[in-house]
This record gives sequence, structure tokens and C-alpha cells, in this order.
Amino acid sequence: MSKYNFIFPGQGSQAVGMSSSILTMDIAKKKFNQTNELLGYDLLDICMNGPNDLLTKTKNTQPAIFTISVIVDSLLKDKGIFPSSVAGHSLGEYSALVSSEVISFTEAIELVILRANEMEKANNKSFGAMAAVLNSEIDDINNILKDIPGIVVIANYNTEKQIVISGESDAIDLAIIKLSEISKRVKCVKLNVSGAFHSPLMKFARDALSNAINLLNFNNAKIPIYQNINASPTQNSSEIKKNLILQLENPVRWSDTILNMIKKDNREFIECGPGSVLTGMNKRIIRDIKTYSINSHESLNSLCIKS
Repeated sequence: MSKYNFIFPGQGSQAVGMSSSILTMDIAKKKFNQTNELLGYDLLDICMNGPNDLLTKTKNTQPAIFTISVIVDSLLKDKGIFPSSVAGHSLGEYSALVSSEVISFTEAIELVILRANEMEKANNKSFGAMAAVLNSEIDDINNILKDIPGIVVIANYNTEKQIVISGESDAIDLAIIKLSEISKRVKCVKLNVSGAFHSPLMKFARDALSNAINLLNFNNAKIPIYQNINASPTQNSSEIKKNLILQLENPVRWSDTILNMIKKDNREFIECGPGSVLTGMNKRIIRDIKTYSINSHESLNSLCIKS
């Protein structure tokens, strides 16, 4: 059955105890054993029991969300539910690569661990930050950002009214002040992340990650994958590899991704992974699409009964 688009969450969907009913299953223990072996410690225990400040470290958050997302993808396919296309938000793009059989779980988790470590190193050099900007026009955001001293750029086009900015901490703080002055409707929320993701400050992480990506043999995708860099579908392995490298320093075009995915007349989505961040975004992108958050054993069974 291939009537769903699969979408995979990124950093920010984590919480201690996330997807706990799934993480007790044998397939979860098997996948996390592979992740734990590469990390050298028990990430599954951190997911289940915390503490929260340890889980929210980039080096733990990214492999945790990725591993859970791939587990959910596998469980759905075991039940005969397959995607017609895939996309992932930032980190989630690596889960989408596994789902579409571009690279294996082992190859992807090695990349995710390297990515997370290099992004933490990059932030230690630049001390970046990110903030969500709600209810502002894109033109207003661009006009304010161009006059802010230092590095600050748009990192995520999540929905029409939810834009994420990324850059140097001082520049982000000043941008928040200036953006909040536009009107009382505009709200700015500093994000609980450990770096200026999808900004030029990530250039410090580029070389190590791009070298590792280029060493791998990417397969052509079995189904279309919509990538963050251009929100367009592709199945070409060379294009997928190039786009994945560009992703680190460039914005996530999520709203356009969802709008492009429904052009194929498939308006049902499954969010594979912890939380329901993407499900909430989908509601704000276009109201008449249906998204199922599969983040527990119960939600998996409910979808199987429906399907």
C-alpha cells in the first residue's frame, strides 16, 4: 500500500520518554544496539530516562531522533504500509534517505553521528543561536535581517507564518528586538538548540561531513525524495548527494516541500518519528490534508486498522 507520503522530523522533536511504547519492542532494541555500538554508550537509556539536558545535546538528539524515525518507518513497512514519496525536515532528510533506500541504516547513522559532532564543534567556535518568528511577512524579516550587524539568516521556511532565523547569538538577540517592534502580532521565540543550524556558521562542519558523504555510494532512490535545499523531487543519486551536502548551510524549504508533494494528488501524510511537530506544521501549511503522527505503538495500530 503506497497511498501515503512519509515525512521525518528533525531536531526539536525530542523529549525524555519519547515513543516509549515503540522503544520497548525488539526491533527498537536491535536498531539502538547498532547506534549504541557506534556511540560507545547507551543512547536508548537516555531516550527513556534522561536526563533532559543530556538528551538535548546535539550529539545525542540527532542520532536518537534518526534511529526512532527509521524504526517507525520499518514498523510501517512490516505492516504493508509503504510511502509513495518521502521528505525529512533537516536531520529528518537522513531518515528519508534510508526509507527510499539511497543508503543503509548503518551508513546513515554513521553520517548522523558525524554531523551531530561536527555541528557541536562548529557551534563551540561561533556560539550561534536560532529563533522562530511567528506572524511576520517574509519581506519584513528580510528587510530587518539585512541591517543587523553580524551573521543572521533565514534557516527554515516552515509555514507561511512560521520562519526560523539562525546566526550569531548577538545578532539573533538584536533581530528579535527589531522584529518584535513590527507589530504586536509578531512573536519571536528563541529555540532550545545548541547552534546556528542552516547558516554560514555551519561551514566549520562542512568539510568533514562532505568528505564522508562523498566516500559513500548513493543508490538512486526507489521513490521520489523531496530535499530541503530546493523542495523538489528527485531519484538521482548524484543529485541527492549534492543536495545533502548543501543542506547544512542553507535553509530548509519545508512549506514548499509539502505543497509540492501534494501536487501528485496524494494528500495523506505519515509523520514517522517522535512528537508531532511536522503534523502541526502541515495543518498550518494547508488545512485540507491529513497527517498521522506515528510516535507510539497505539498510533501505529490505529493507522493499521484504518488502512
